[in-house]
Amino acid sequence: MTAPVFLVSCSPRRGGNSDFAVSLMRRSMKVPCVTRRIADEGVRPCVSCGQCFVRPGTCSLDAPGDGAKALFDGMSSAPVSVLVSPVYFYHVPAQAKAWIDRAQRFWACGDKPGQGRTVTAVLFGARLRGEKLFEGAERTLRYMAMALGMTWTEPLRLYGLDGPRDLENSAEACARIVSFAESLAERAVS
Repeated sequence: MTAPVFLVSCSPRRGGNSDFAVSLMRRSMKVPCVTRRIADEGVRPCVSCGQCFVRPGTCSLDAPGDGAKALFDGMSSAPVSVLVSPVYFYHVPAQAKAWIDRAQRFWACGDKPGQGRTVTAVLFGARLRGEKLFEGAERTLRYMAMALGMTWTEPLRLYGLDGPRDLENSAEACARIVSFAESLAERAVS
């Protein structure tokens, strides 16, 4: 049986805000969840070889030790997926962006593997404000969702969280994550 929620930590830093948020969400959801850390999956960046245009849905980089396909399979099978990421210079970290770029393989597919599934995100920014702080990351995540045939839903945006324990030390941010997780869990099992 597929877990109803697929949680992905996008931070290259182990044990920081993203990993803490994934753990907090998993405990709050009270439904089965699968969790992954992109930095642990050995995802290689796209080399623009063109195989995905010749054979949609495939990638020349799929090989033992490269976890891009397994991550996409996890997202495509769970009713709800959540990407949890810090924002570095207005975007997701390099490891997460390398994985997102590999979604190109689905762009030309007739049958989208994530059809009927939902994806969203929890995004952290160090700045205390900024109307465009999350714009680059969100735009890229929306296009990845489109390539997979998934529905992108409004993310949770959290400002002023930079240090590895900032989230853990913010009762307000933790409460917002718990509330967000609980609403997603309801959607995942309905």
